[in-house]
Amino acid sequence: MGLTATFSVSASGNPLNYQWEKNGEPISGATGMAYTTPATAFTDTGSTYSVTITNSLGSVTSTTVTLTVTARAPKAGDLRFQQVDAASTINGYTGSMGSAIPGRSGAYLSGSIGTPLYVSPIVCGQPPVAAGIGCEWPYQQFAPAPALGLSTGYGGDFLSNLQADLQSPGFPAGGTAINSANSVVTSLDLEAPDGLFAASWIQSSQSSGFDLSQNTVSLADFQTAAAQEGANSRVITAVSFNNGQVVYFSYGWRSDTSTVYETQVATASVETAAAAAANLAAQGYIITALGGSNLNDSYVLVGTRVQGDTMPRPFESDWPSLTQSGYAIVGVLQDAQGNATYLGER
Repeated sequence: MGLTATFSVSASGNPLNYQWEKNGEPISGATGMAYTTPATAFTDTGSTYSVTITNSLGSVTSTTVTLTVTARAPKAGDLRFQQVDAASTINGYTGSMGSAIPGRSGAYLSGSIGTPLYVSPIVCGQPPVAAGIGCEWPYQQFAPAPALGLSTGYGGDFLSNLQADLQSPGFPAGGTAINSANSVVTSLDLEAPDGLFAASWIQSSQSSGFDLSQNTVSLADFQTAAAQEGANSRVITAVSFNNGQVVYFSYGWRSDTSTVYETQVATASVETAAAAAANLAAQGYIITALGGSNLNDSYVLVGTRVQGDTMPRPFESDWPSLTQSGYAIVGVLQDAQGNATYLGER
């Protein structure tokens, strides 16, 4: 949904004339060896396409093919959807490398994408943490084609420095400020008992116009707030708990100012989050944020879909299958024994 489809044909002879048909009717201007549809709509699914090729000796019509339209893909360059159906993930990816942010540190990975920070009850162990040392936030990184212009950042610091770090190009060194117009925060973890926080974000050299809004609400009011964000064409991309309150980041995008999004919030533990994510995907939602409280193993998932787009989305949690089959990793959970569960959508 929303992407184009391209059909092509090969034939020998000279000179050749081509005319493409949709459902048996000629398509105006479709007179080349290939035909690319306009952006697809749900009503296009089941449409048939063929092409008739002629020259002075006669004509031949190709076999007929059928177009199937699946759940809507985010617009190209939209960093708010965890790279679901994006060029960096849709054809699969390899070369993963595991790493972690130990306490107050970070990494800026030029030419790479990566998972959101793992959510886990063992991130900080038993508080308090002395001098900002003791917490560790794992993640996985991948290296797609550098031509995609994508980079990923990870950083941790004192919680009291959060606002200053959001505006600093030196957090960590190597990129631009997290809240710059070409950046989107993809995960956030606030560890109030330890006075620390960590975040991940993605940056693009090819798209910009993203504006960050930071908000705090009660858990009881989060669904209402999330629905309002979607109604205003904004997408929630990161969420965490701080002293019993929900802190979330949402983004608008100047290339998408009119789309109305429906947003659904689900609560879960590490053990039940995969089932909750699969349930949201079955209703057409993309998981755009996952986070909460590591202290009591309580998390929230935020699902976002275009209004009325209820077509189920494929969901996968098996590591080899999702990386090879074009699933984007929208969240990672790690249980108390260190076992990781990956949430993949496409």
